[in-house]
Amino acid sequence: MNQGQTRFDEILNFIKADRLRESSRGPQDILVETESDKGRVINSASFRRLQQKAQVFPLDTNAAVRTRLTHSIEVSQIGRFLAQKIIEGCGVTHYSYEKLAAFANTIETACLLHDIGNPPFGHLGEAAIRDWAKSKEYAADLTEFDGNPQGFRLMTFLGGHDDYGMNLTCSLILSTVKYPWDIDNKPDGKRKVGLFTMDKKNYDYSCEKVGWNSGDKFPFALIMEAADDISYSMSDLEDGLEKGIISVGDIRDAFGEEQVPVENSSKISPFIDFKTRVIRDVVNEASNIFVESIDDMLAGQNVNLVDSNNPSGALVEEVKKFAREKIYSDAAAEKVELAGRSVISGLLHHFGTLLDLTEEQFLFLVNEDMENLKGLGLDFEIRLMRRLPKSYRERYLSQKRGDEMLRRTHLIVDFIAGMTDDFALEMYQVLEGIRIK
Repeated sequence: MNQGQTRFDEILNFIKADRLRESSRGPQDILVETESDKGRVINSASFRRLQQKAQVFPLDTNAAVRTRLTHSIEVSQIGRFLAQKIIEGCGVTHYSYEKLAAFANTIETACLLHDIGNPPFGHLGEAAIRDWAKSKEYAADLTEFDGNPQGFRLMTFLGGHDDYGMNLTCSLILSTVKYPWDIDNKPDGKRKVGLFTMDKKNYDYSCEKVGWNSGDKFPFALIMEAADDISYSMSDLEDGLEKGIISVGDIRDAFGEEQVPVENSSKISPFIDFKTRVIRDVVNEASNIFVESIDDMLAGQNVNLVDSNNPSGALVEEVKKFAREKIYSDAAAEKVELAGRSVISGLLHHFGTLLDLTEEQFLFLVNEDMENLKGLGLDFEIRLMRRLPKSYRERYLSQKRGDEMLRRTHLIVDFIAGMTDDFALEMYQVLEGIRIK
């Protein structure tokens, strides 16, 4: 057995059947457990809602332009491809099909989950929530709101019928965490958090079950992150072409005729040929880096699998820069994003009135205690509360998860962050009196 195979043993040993809550059917074969994980994700309402959350262009009527859902599916395909190339690169010959398939499944499902916490209207929606939270002294971790910690919260708490969310395997949970710290444990120099304070205990529990050091980037998460980098760098170019913002000639001018020839011998378009070659080359490069860096990853080091110091990684960085300059700054994207920021800010303003109530009054609303609500003059607040999902209100009542005002603030953000772009716009218009139904 070669050294790569021996070290890959340790990587595969991180795939465990343990869940946040023991499954009612008991532990099954590891392949069955990873298939169950995938089923829980793709059958969840949160995953379905990604079909109406934008990747780059919110509220676009062109079905060929990517949503968060189609993007997530593409990332999952690249993630599975990358997992297979890693298996090949390790020269693996002695593992069962079940163990290797479970590895690929875990990577694929982590990729499906990578954007599940994103709010409406993308990064400007995130910024609106962060700015709103800065005036709430009891919600410090929401000042660093991001789709990553919200996604973790959704899959481990909000997205099911009890306090364990989708009740995924602990291995999969760790595979989704790009930033394995909360605001209280954020290392110096790090810009983002990947966990909210009240959700960190589920992360720590998962580390314990899998045998991983809390605070270190999990090797599977590195693969998920690489798959996302590879996918969106190329798909955003394709969306720019679909929208007519850029042309194949623009791409050729930026990357050269050698990369995007005027004519080719194949029947596929020059851009598809370019896209396919780039993805293949960078996946091969990333898988080689993974295999060569297993010791570093097992030691908890953050290894960049799409490395700009290597040829294919450098090309991906050039593609990202081109997209920032030519596509993301286009008026078609920016105008809707600006409007979307106002939508999210407006929703937070209206639902934020629920924070002005006493705890007793708020509990009357949560429990729909109409007898005690009589005469309190809370007609508007009653109707606001009815908009909040019953399952989220039940999660708010989980008193072990922190201070009441923090839980209340998260309840409001949970609801708004879970909205689709079009539902957020419609709700805002209703609350502003712009539309009646």
